[in-house]
Amino acid sequence: MAIRKAAGLLGGSELDEESFWYSVKRRLLGPPMINEQLRHQRLSKPLALGVLSPDGISSSAYGPEEILIALLPLAGLAAFTIILPITLVILVVMVLVVLSYREVVMVYIRPGGSYVVARENFGPKVAQIAAVALLIDYVVTVAVQISAGTAAVVSARCTWRSRSP
Repeated sequence: MAIRKAAGLLGGSELDEESFWYSVKRRLLGPPMINEQLRHQRLSKPLALGVLSPDGISSSAYGPEEILIALLPLAGLAAFTIILPITLVILVVMVLVVLSYREVVMVYIRPGGSYVVARENFGPKVAQIAAVALLIDYVVTVAVQISAGTAAVVSARCTWRSRSP
């Protein structure tokens, strides 16, 4: 009932129980879970750390390499002289993100992350945008990790193949 009321507040009359899209959603995802069921769906802290932390790590780890790949054709070997300042800027931004996350965690102790912060400060529509952005970010992170891993394996194999007689 609360979900239907919230959908009505968002102008989401398309999620009415009789609508076609609501029935498609129910068939694909199943019935909505109640709070007692949701408790069993939560990740433990160690598992959540392992699952969600690669997002920030991959962004900072692959960034300088990709910057260097983009700058090499334009700046040549001079790109190596500017990679250190770029890396330092990335590290400073990471420190700022960590500090801001610490502040957010101290203020918003409930689970929900960016969605809860956006909902309480800007309303439900902005919170939905934050939630979609996070989902897209997680999908893109996996794609970047797969492509970077593939590039590393291919480059290692090419190097290995050129050394073999």
